Amino acid sequence: MMGGIVRGQDDITVAKVSTQSQRVGTSALTVELRETTNLSIFAVRGLPNVDRLRTLDAEQLSKLVTIRVQPVKGDVVLPSMLGTFSVVDGELLFQSRFPLSESVRYQVELSSQLDDPTRILPSLLFSTHPKPKLPAASVTAVYPSSDVLPENLLKFYVHFTAPMSRGEAYQRIHLMQGGNEVKSPFLELGEELWDIEQTRFTLFVHPGLVKRGVKPREDSGPPMSSGNEYSLQIDSSWQSADRQPLASTYVKKFRVVDADDQQPNPTTWKIGTPKANSTEPVTLTFDEPLDHAMLNRALVVRGPSGHRIEGDTTVEQHETRWSFKPANPWKSDDYRVEIATNLEDLSGNSLTRPFETNTVESTEQNDKAKVATQIIVEFFVQ
Repeated sequence: MMGGIVRGQDDITVAKVSTQSQRVGTSALTVELRETTNLSIFAVRGLPNVDRLRTLDAEQLSKLVTIRVQPVKGDVVLPSMLGTFSVVDGELLFQSRFPLSESVRYQVELSSQLDDPTRILPSLLFSTHPKPKLPAASVTAVYPSSDVLPENLLKFYVHFTAPMSRGEAYQRIHLMQGGNEVKSPFLELGEELWDIEQTRFTLFVHPGLVKRGVKPREDSGPPMSSGNEYSLQIDSSWQSADRQPLASTYVKKFRVVDADDQQPNPTTWKIGTPKANSTEPVTLTFDEPLDHAMLNRALVVRGPSGHRIEGDTTVEQHETRWSFKPANPWKSDDYRVEIATNLEDLSGNSLTRPFETNTVESTEQNDKAKVATQIIVEFFVQ
């Protein structure tokens, strides 16, 4: 290991770096793989026309370098890895979105446009250096956090302590009623819904089984029925991005009550105001639990001049209370909380429309929603 600087598109971090370097055939190009514990960067050096590369956008840069897992079978072409391209200090960089795996090799393919269009550049193979094993990942929370949920619940959010592997979610999560597994209750998407850190997975209950009057619901009935108890089980065999199984199986138990067809009602919300010269939070208490992920992004606090107030958001009391603590003390003045009207409750009812609508009603609601994309709650700090 050696000391060094890892450069990403948006950051420069001093870290311990392990570097592998390979010459690209008889060209002047060299490819390096630079690794830290949680960061992997491929760098192409010796580029003859760096100024031209600086004028290219990320999509154009991605056509010059392709990095993929080496196929086990020669005739199989695997998709390119996800990550970020940039040009920094004369080098073309690719920063992998996820940690590299020790169990595979990585194939780097360079376009001839990087060196000489008349020459075919050979592919290079890299193996990642072994890294110290991190503690096994675990589930930190499942939202909604309440143990009482509506029959027409639309989604779960599963949070992990570390990035997880992709492509396993629908095999590892089960909806159980007693000792029996509910058959096909979830919407299984081809592209799993992860946040950018790959530590939060969004799991949709199949809308066709939730929404009344549609064929899947009429044929099979709802996946959860009022008056019954269920559990969401997340298997310990699910592997994290570093290929370790979860520390333990996670089980969330809950009871199901009647469906919720009512929209959230902002007129019933209660606001708690802070004192001037303090960093006490401003709070909103809702008439029902709201969508956890949306509560963290759909509300913005602004000052008297309209500037955004920086600070930290907390969602608590089973998603019925939102609080915002400012980075700097409040001044005695008028403030407001701007709330996006697409904010939903647990059943997909937003501030502008209920989840259960027919086509005509939905069109009328959408027309009205165009006029108001947000509602404003004003408060005064004194």
